[in-house]
Amino acid sequence: MRNILATPVLDELLEKNVRVVVFAPEKTKFYFEWEFGSRGVIVESVSRAPTWQDRLFRYFSLAALNTRALAIKRKTELDGRGTWLAPILGRSRILRAFVRILERRLMPRNRFSDFFEKYQPTAVFVTDVQSANDVRLLHEAKARGIPAVGMVRSWDNLTSKGFIRVIPDMLLVNNDVVREEAVRLHDVPADRIRVVGIPHYDAYITNRRSSREEFFKRISGDPAKRLIVFAPTGDRYLAENTVDLDVVAILREYAPHDCQILVRLPPHDHVASLETLASDDRVIIERPAPPYATVNPRKVEFDFEMDRHLADTLAHASLVISGPSTIAIDAAVFDTPIILTAFDGFAARPYRESVRRYFDYEHHQPILASGGARVARTVAEFRQYLKEYLANPELDRAGRKKIVATECWRIDGRSSHRVAEALLAAMGHRGEKSA
Repeated sequence: MRNILATPVLDELLEKNVRVVVFAPEKTKFYFEWEFGSRGVIVESVSRAPTWQDRLFRYFSLAALNTRALAIKRKTELDGRGTWLAPILGRSRILRAFVRILERRLMPRNRFSDFFEKYQPTAVFVTDVQSANDVRLLHEAKARGIPAVGMVRSWDNLTSKGFIRVIPDMLLVNNDVVREEAVRLHDVPADRIRVVGIPHYDAYITNRRSSREEFFKRISGDPAKRLIVFAPTGDRYLAENTVDLDVVAILREYAPHDCQILVRLPPHDHVASLETLASDDRVIIERPAPPYATVNPRKVEFDFEMDRHLADTLAHASLVISGPSTIAIDAAVFDTPIILTAFDGFAARPYRESVRRYFDYEHHQPILASGGARVARTVAEFRQYLKEYLANPELDRAGRKKIVATECWRIDGRSSHRVAEALLAAMGHRGEKSA
């Protein structure tokens, strides 16, 4: 939602008289219908239940990448799965090609076939080439000879989420780092790849930001105080997560009293130690969620207003603190100083259970090398960087610009246009309605 539909991509397609059919998760289909149905977008949903073929080729996909990130994940969350196979598949382009052929032969084709007959699409666009249903959609398009455009969803996907099981006719990527990974690790021909930037950042530079008074009223804060934003790591990434609560305690004690601390809970994760805390004049607890999320705020799509609020938050922040999160890139776009918490609070955890391990993943290396974010590996370093950044927010500005140049490619407000151009090219630039 955030990466494509909450950007001008959809408007550009509709302006060209393109018929758009969106496949949404069943649990949020009503939201897509409510948000986009009045604009002529057709919303469908299909089963997401995995078959034995899905599980088998997902295993092969993870085993086919011999990266540092997956080597760490195999020792932690993957329980060793794929360890013996990774050095073999990861080094053999021929074996990976064989696995792709085998999957094409064995994967069932009943999930999307009726929809292809119903809508007769001119082109197919999958926004996450590693998602199970997007893989199914690519298989169907390939079997029918329909042009398929795919996109890499996020900066870490090509080194930690498995290899690309179906290579689309055109692959859209955010930057040159991901482009190189697609060629080197996933066998994608270089001439099939287009670098487009990050579409949802277009609005960050083209939309009007809320005034300081408007924004602080919205969060029940004090506009006269500086704002420190803390984005917790979350319970999904840390077992028995005491780290995030410890970071809040450190901020309470050592942040200057002219600062308010906004704890921005992750939209799709639990942080049990923080969710029961009440906001006060020192710490504000915020759960980003759209109005329709009345039952489970974590089962949501990141919509227009949530993204606009995040942009306002970063624009008015004096400092952003986070674990291993893309919010480091978001903050750099606004030239906001960033501290990454690579320590385990007041605890001493073994490496396999520590937040430290995430900063050894490949996708974090350009951030660490940029000099644009301070990486606190101890409580003492955290306190030092906190003091230095609040005293001089211009520190490491050149490094933050390097983060933006590396991760965002271009911040020119035209990334959405480049995506729409690619999709129209796949359809042959014809003006008729197409799905």
